[in-house]
Amino acid sequence: MRLFPLFFLFACILPACKNQPKEAEQVTQTNVQVPQDFLDFYEKFHRDSLYQVAHINWPLQGDTDERIDSTHFQKKNTAWQQADWRMQKLDFNHNDYVFDRKMLGDILIIERIRPKTANYGIERRFAKQADGEWALIYYSDLQEIK
Repeated sequence: MRLFPLFFLFACILPACKNQPKEAEQVTQTNVQVPQDFLDFYEKFHRDSLYQVAHINWPLQGDTDERIDSTHFQKKNTAWQQADWRMQKLDFNHNDYVFDRKMLGDILIIERIRPKTANYGIERRFAKQADGEWALIYYSDLQEIK
């Protein structure tokens, strides 16, 4: 049940998918200056499934929307488990989506991705770990982006 919003988001994204690596590379370009080591991590994170799983803090904290009735959802805290994780890729047309990044200090990046035509999207938080590597530390699927 908690995977429904994730599948819904992917179903919305799927029609815009294109198998063009240059499109995915362009997605990383934003108006926020992020460190080059993060950009290198980000590109590999979305290309290599084993690397992605190794660079997520399990269980991954976040939240999901739980259906109350046919038109209402309630935000619910969750801990995403490695066994249930679906690899995240950025192989869709970046012109149809808004990518917003905020840096908090040198070690935390908050990213929100949503279609240009909707106020719903995902939020991810990446943090630099003690060993100098970046990792996904928070994932919120299909939420209202304000």
